[in-house]
Amino acid sequence: MNSSPAPGQDHHHTTPSPAATGTGTPHAQHTGHAPQAIPHPQSPTGPHPPQTPAATALLGLRSAIILMLGTLVGTGAGILTHLAQPGAPTAVLTGGAAFAGAVLFFHAIIAT
Repeated sequence: MNSSPAPGQDHHHTTPSPAATGTGTPHAQHTGHAPQAIPHPQSPTGPHPPQTPAATALLGLRSAIILMLGTLVGTGAGILTHLAQPGAPTAVLTGGAAFAGAVLFFHAIIAT
């Protein structure tokens, strides 16, 4: 590398670098090179990749409706059974059976 200054370049009057001065603002430096931009990593598809509803949903709409209706029917049957004859085991078994029957029923009648 050539250590002697090129004609027309004065190396005695260069501005100190921002790191040397302690300031965060860049100063004009005459180095003979064009300033380069700092590269920012970005994915080729943009900042956020597209998401499909199937990738984010735990259940489909039809399944959620069927399970919700089954839960409502099973809870209602369990509460009514407990009010008619107090006893938790009977109410829970009745609610579970009603839930299973309701899920099969709504699965059959709700269109796919």
